[in-house]
Amino acid sequence: MSHAVQVSKEDLMSLSLLVPKQRQDVHSTMLDWESVVLNLSTGRYYTLNPVGALIWNQCQGDRSLAEILESVCREFDVPADQAHRDLMELMRHLEEEGLLHIERR
Repeated sequence: MSHAVQVSKEDLMSLSLLVPKQRQDVHSTMLDWESVVLNLSTGRYYTLNPVGALIWNQCQGDRSLAEILESVCREFDVPADQAHRDLMELMRHLEEEGLLHIERR
C-alpha cells in the first residue's frame, strides 16, 4: 500500500534558497517541445523531454528551485512529491554533467 507524501515546508524553504543557472559554455534550443542542450566544452549534447525542457528554460539564475517546482506542478498537474523527486534528480544530473551550477542565496 502506497502512502501520499507531501513536500514539507522545510523542503520548500530550503529549495527557495537554491538558484540554478546554466553555464555560459552551454547552449540549447527547442525542437518539438523538447530541449536539445549542447555543452560546447565537451561537445556532448543532451535531449530533455517537455518537463525537463520547462525546468531547463527556467534555470537562468533568477528563479529558485521552489519556484521551478511550483511551475512544474502547475504546468503538468503532477503531485508535489513526485515533481520534487524528479526535479532533484534532474538537477543532480545536469550539475554532474557540467551543464549548470546551483547557487545558494
